[in-house]
Amino acid sequence: MSQNNIIIKYKDTVLLQDSEIESVASSLSDYLGTLKEVAGKTIYDVPESFLSLPDDKELFQKSEEVAGIFANLSLKYIIVAGIGGSNLGAAAIYDALYPKFDGFLSKHPKLLFSDTNNPREMELLKKIIEENVHEPKEIVLNIITKSGTTVETIANAMVLFETLSLKFGEQDAIARTVVTTDEESSLWKIALEKGIQVLPVPKKIGGRYSVFSPVGIFPLSLAGINVAEFLSGAGSVRDSFLSADLNENPALLSSSVDFLVHQKGLSIYNSFFFNSELESVGKWGRQLFAESLGKKNDKEGKTVYSGMTPVVSVGTTDLHSMVQLYLGGPKDKFTNFIHTDGTEIGRVTVPVHSIFDPLVSVISGKDFQKLMSSNLGGTMEAYKENSLPFVETILPGMNERSLGQYCLLKMIETVLLGKLWNINPFDQPEVESYKKIARELLKKQ
Repeated sequence: MSQNNIIIKYKDTVLLQDSEIESVASSLSDYLGTLKEVAGKTIYDVPESFLSLPDDKELFQKSEEVAGIFANLSLKYIIVAGIGGSNLGAAAIYDALYPKFDGFLSKHPKLLFSDTNNPREMELLKKIIEENVHEPKEIVLNIITKSGTTVETIANAMVLFETLSLKFGEQDAIARTVVTTDEESSLWKIALEKGIQVLPVPKKIGGRYSVFSPVGIFPLSLAGINVAEFLSGAGSVRDSFLSADLNENPALLSSSVDFLVHQKGLSIYNSFFFNSELESVGKWGRQLFAESLGKKNDKEGKTVYSGMTPVVSVGTTDLHSMVQLYLGGPKDKFTNFIHTDGTEIGRVTVPVHSIFDPLVSVISGKDFQKLMSSNLGGTMEAYKENSLPFVETILPGMNERSLGQYCLLKMIETVLLGKLWNINPFDQPEVESYKKIARELLKKQ
């Protein structure tokens, strides 16, 4: 693979024999062939069709056309009312490219995510609209729910839409709202009836696999992110990620290693990000991994209780909160250290002379990138000394293209692992059961 692509280092750190990894990888060759046939066809007739999204020019153009209707120099806020797969992907890319302090400096429109039924958060969102939005063109409300009936999303959307209506009138609220949903959903029909702009989510594409669809592309485009590069990044590595050659395919390598370490009793998967702005990327991957692979039954109906519990750690922050447990606690965790190659990151240097010199003289004059690299290197060496298995994932920069590669890597890794475990990585039966009970409880209140 090119140096401009993701690299995974695993030699001497996963505590596995190459022959073991090769044996598992070879069992996936037929399924990889199936995935190759699916990729590039924009028919969306199987769940694996998420592979086709980076190439779907028609869907991309539709998202860009609608974004063009709402984009203007006065736009301040894009509020996404969505939950889970309907917002985590966009939040991941937005937070990676516009880190937490960026909002105090940059002039780009801000993406705000209404993803929980928290009354305090909703009051604050209402206040933002009431006090900071002076004209309709300063705001867009993007309601995202594939089913069109997600209770949490619809509740938040109703409050936000009412707030816009009270301030500007219902017609202006309609004119500043976009609905992203399944074309056959009830919400789609209501939106068309009321004259609200709509964007489709292909029926077979699950929410957690939808970041390359209008679910992610539309709000990210409005926020000023180069979504063409994001899609191009995914497209540039798709062929290699579907290759049966372990030397070319990091997704195949990752899924094979995941399978083997799980077989050896490691039940917790720790994504340890050494670029703190990637924390939301970790949370997106956490949902993808947990909801796709945590299954009670396999495809034959046999009770298997599959899955690894995904956790997200952030370096260097969690070196001072979690590493004591990781190094000294139960050996039930497999770690993936994830970081960029150091390019396209701002340079900050510790002053050579300071009143604080006597405290830790070793850091004087040191580049922050070197500080981070030293902490990462030290942590990985400590893992080796404690015989704790891990891999190292290196992203080629902090940019749209690199993030597109990473998102596709994790999605393919997930479905390959689902194949190895003989479970369906595209359904979520237990999630549906909680929704049913929640609706019944609401009726009684």
